[in-house]
Amino acid sequence: MKRVLIFTLFLLFFFESYAQRNHNGLFLHRENSAFGEVEFWIARIDTFLVTNTTNKTLYILKQMVPRDFELRLPSHGIKPGATAPIEVIYNPSITGKFKRKLKLYHSGTNQPFYLSFKGEIIGFDEYNQLACPSFSRPNYMKPSFKMSILVLDSLTQKPIKKALLELSKGEGYQQFFTNSDGEMERTSQLGLFFIYSEAKGYYSKEIEHYFNPKRRSITITLVPKEKSIQRLDSVLIELPEISLNDNEKTILEKQNINAISYDRFPENKEENDQFPRSEFCENNVVFLIDVSSSMRGEDRLDLLKKSMIQLTHMLRSIDKVTIMTYSDESQVVLSATSAHHKDEIIKIINGLKAGGSTYGGKAIRQAYKILKNEFITGGNNQIILATDGGFNGLGKGEKQLNRLIKGKANQQMKFSSIGFGKNRRGKDMIENLSKSGEGNYLYISNEDQAKTALNNMIMIQSALKR
Repeated sequence: MKRVLIFTLFLLFFFESYAQRNHNGLFLHRENSAFGEVEFWIARIDTFLVTNTTNKTLYILKQMVPRDFELRLPSHGIKPGATAPIEVIYNPSITGKFKRKLKLYHSGTNQPFYLSFKGEIIGFDEYNQLACPSFSRPNYMKPSFKMSILVLDSLTQKPIKKALLELSKGEGYQQFFTNSDGEMERTSQLGLFFIYSEAKGYYSKEIEHYFNPKRRSITITLVPKEKSIQRLDSVLIELPEISLNDNEKTILEKQNINAISYDRFPENKEENDQFPRSEFCENNVVFLIDVSSSMRGEDRLDLLKKSMIQLTHMLRSIDKVTIMTYSDESQVVLSATSAHHKDEIIKIINGLKAGGSTYGGKAIRQAYKILKNEFITGGNNQIILATDGGFNGLGKGEKQLNRLIKGKANQQMKFSSIGFGKNRRGKDMIENLSKSGEGNYLYISNEDQAKTALNNMIMIQSALKR
């Protein structure tokens, strides 16, 4: 009876979510575009995919749009089952917060559907008008220029050769190395870049810089790990009183628990002898999964699926699993479900697909609400973020996110993460988030790790203290 009720609730949630996006036969893959806080505004082309779910051809009707919008519609009708893009340019003229809706119609109904845009503009880039795209200029090319980054030793001010520079913009990233003069040059376009730099024998560094033709160069100084010791004359130093009370919370230490191989858990087995209730507490796990386009590939989403399926076979009926996905938007694809229903959980995992942009900060906040609602007193309550780390729109919000995760850890809601791919800055960021959340950080690069690492982490975290 309980199983039927859970499955019914899941179906109701799924169909309600589907109905909200299915406008009389036209399914919107997303309806909202969240720009966040933008310090240097430059308009962009936003693409919204729509699918015809009817048995007849649908047409997006041409219409008048507000002056600050440009619209490009599918040139032909959308055939049954086909998917087509609606492209929109939003180019406001004033600073401040905005929340706009663009009303559109299609041939299947006389009721409108809406695309929403929200964010806050702090200021406009001085090249905004030059760089602003327009559908009336089909051969439009964004202005480009030569940008350069110089990496120096902070003590000697000498150039550092072969320093790694990773430039992230949105969820995409590129990696370069400095030349013998400590420089890296490339052709760039306007925009805010996150720059991660590291070199052998130096502490890594992460900064952000907005590049345009007038801000085309930047110097980064790296601090050596081994500093020279300078002898000083005798100096009177007043030492502060030292407290012996250690109030700092630390990451869980590794315990001697052997990882359990994937093939040792028979499919659909409810309990297993190597994960007994007498030694391991109940688990309430919210999987928060990045399904943006950067997660495509065998070394990312495919490995994640193998890890999650392996874990599903290990978990017991007392353990609960929630699965959330996020890209342009976040959604619950599996509400809190007992691991007794392994077939249902695995079906959802196998159906995960990647596509879209990454807006992870908002998704993490929503995941905490779910974790709190399903909280198990005395249990292992945690969010497990799975991503390549290519967040969009965090910027200054990264510090606030760290504070949020620290605060939730104090309420016995932990935060762990699984890293995929080769994004250096991304891995560094989610590892720091895991430290703030008193959880663990895993990096999975191959199938062997996928079959054991996540299992081992959950066993360590849920082991009862004796």
